[in-house]
Amino acid sequence: MKKRLLINGLLALLAIIILPPILGPFIHNDDSPRSAIREEILKDGHPYQSFYAFITKKDFIDPEYGQLYDVVWFDHDSPTGTTPTLCYALKTTSEKYEVSCGTGP
Repeated sequence: MKKRLLINGLLALLAIIILPPILGPFIHNDDSPRSAIREEILKDGHPYQSFYAFITKKDFIDPEYGQLYDVVWFDHDSPTGTTPTLCYALKTTSEKYEVSCGTGP
């Protein structure tokens, strides 16, 4: 029984390690604001963080850039680690979202 539990645990851990980089391009697309933001993180070279980023919708809507989102994720390339980012998601005419991200003031 313990051996079976250990094997199942190791298989689950292996799936968590292997699947995000493979499934990321298929799951994250630009058909919703959050998915478009996750796709932007994925394109930036962070496949694992694209799944685990915390995305919070803010009350501000910019007429030029769209809805404001607060995105917090762990960037291994950053000296500080945690990377708070502000992203705007604007719905285009083709039912897709265009994302503009940057750090706040």
